[in-house]
Amino acid sequence: MQRGSGRRTRLETRLNALSTPVFALDASRTILFFNRGCEQLLEWSAEEILGQTCDYAIDTDTDECESVCNLICPPAEVFQGTRLEVPRFLLARSGKTIPCLIRYSPLTDEQRRTKLVLGFIERIRDPQALPSASASQQLHAELAALRLSLRNRFRFSTLVARSPGMQRVLRQLELAVQTTQPVHFQGETGTGKEHLARAIHFESEQRRKIFIPLNCEKLPPRELKQTVKKIFERDYDESMPLEPGVLFLAEIQNLPRDIQEMILENLQAKAKNVHVKLMTASSIPLQELLDQETILSEFFFFITTMEIQVPALRERREDLELLSQHFLENENRYQQKQVSGFAPGLLSLFQDYYWPANLDELIRVIQAAFEATTEPVITRESLPLRFKTGVDARSLGPSVSAPLRPLDESLSLVEKEQILLALELSRNNRTDAARMLGLTRAKLYRRMEALNISIDEL
Repeated sequence: MQRGSGRRTRLETRLNALSTPVFALDASRTILFFNRGCEQLLEWSAEEILGQTCDYAIDTDTDECESVCNLICPPAEVFQGTRLEVPRFLLARSGKTIPCLIRYSPLTDEQRRTKLVLGFIERIRDPQALPSASASQQLHAELAALRLSLRNRFRFSTLVARSPGMQRVLRQLELAVQTTQPVHFQGETGTGKEHLARAIHFESEQRRKIFIPLNCEKLPPRELKQTVKKIFERDYDESMPLEPGVLFLAEIQNLPRDIQEMILENLQAKAKNVHVKLMTASSIPLQELLDQETILSEFFFFITTMEIQVPALRERREDLELLSQHFLENENRYQQKQVSGFAPGLLSLFQDYYWPANLDELIRVIQAAFEATTEPVITRESLPLRFKTGVDARSLGPSVSAPLRPLDESLSLVEKEQILLALELSRNNRTDAARMLGLTRAKLYRRMEALNISIDEL
């Protein structure tokens, strides 16, 4: 036993003396070895890294050792015994981006189970010389490169934005960080408006204060008014030990006019020394709300100091593959199961789909597929049935002619079908559904009642 222990000690000493960065982790992804070459390249000491568990997910926080651990994590295929050479963009503690090639060598026992993985890092001086990789590994590397680039340029590293529309949004976010004036986000349901508002908050000097999100559609008017009043009167209890920094009001098409007046009274005149930044969001263009007198004209001009149009997912197809990889890697965090990417051809299905619920729907599809898959990648079989049905509907043959019915009956069936579809696409948001159908909300309620439509039918 002593002889074997001595040999291991000598081997570790020799590996540690190498200038080539070498690391090792076990089958549970716990880092067991991190030599001097790794310390010099990544600027983290072995003492800080050893014992950390890594996930196959991109992080870009130079203050957290979790970032470097996750960036060197092997794809799931390696733990199944596959040797891989993977291009990576690593992040040093100083913030420097390092293009590399990592060679993963799984070491197996007699039952061919992977017990240990050795990783050898080769630095590549020319990023253009990064070798080719599988589609999923390439997406992982591209996601790392994009997030590192955004971190260095915009410091919004939680966002994925390669398309022209989202690059424009990023430039506006950068301006919004530097002002205390109100910011309004306009975009379809599920496009990530609250996430963008949070990104502004956490990049601003207000980051140590509280971000308070309130949904004007879901909260009863009385409760909404009491909450807003407490914020302005600084009437906090123990549940709010820190000072509010941002009040984010979602779905402001449902914000009562008396609360609009309260907000104007407190923020326009800087009453009672209130230092809260207002951010709002709506899925309906504000001009429509103004024309319908849903919002006060003074409130309209106040909240549109800076207005940011958030594109729908179908309008940012260039981002779709990286967004899919991003959300998949978020599922890997702190999970025993790790999934490295998508089976060949699968992402083309995503490109062909309309995504009526935008990012929210993409996240739900990937979460369901992650739970269902038993492979190291997402396969078509693991996709939820509802998504596959929506995709397959595009490839069906010509429909069979419908039977002849009395005209009134046919019109009622068509009307009911369209109302149900609008409610489904708006996730039961009656205001959005009415807008899609070209109706007022009151008229939509009357037609639903006449056609015996209840939300339970969805």
